[in-house]
Amino acid sequence: MTCDELLLHVLRHGGLPPGGEAHVAGCPRCAADLPALAPLGPALAPGSVPDPPPGLDARVLAAAAPLLAARVPPPAWGQVARALAVALPALPAVLALNAWLVLTAHAVLATVLPEPLTLWLVSQYAVLAALLVTLGYAAVPLVAAHQHRLEERHV
Repeated sequence: MTCDELLLHVLRHGGLPPGGEAHVAGCPRCAADLPALAPLGPALAPGSVPDPPPGLDARVLAAAAPLLAARVPPPAWGQVARALAVALPALPAVLALNAWLVLTAHAVLATVLPEPLTLWLVSQYAVLAALLVTLGYAAVPLVAAHQHRLEERHV
């Protein structure tokens, strides 16, 4: 048995293999490394995760706070205001178009389908349209801030 095989067995199984005592008695390297490796076996065993020391999360957050604060870009309020100034005038037209689509879809579907099914389909479209309009307008400040960061990099 080689030294590496013996030490690997100690790491994997936590104890000496059969005949390992004789090897450790005659090998100064294994005799020196074995006391340090013995406690590592159970710690490296699958499924055994040591508990973190108390207060570790607070210490990590305290240490990372200055680094994270240094990476926060300044708000680009001018860019956001310009983007909203472009996007908000179109909002009434978008809402009017969606209202017209909902009413037209209800009228068309009511001629073919029963009223409960028509109402369900039209309400599902209205909810989807409201969600898409909301997400679209919520993305305007994010896109403006992203554009501001891109412009700062290239200046």
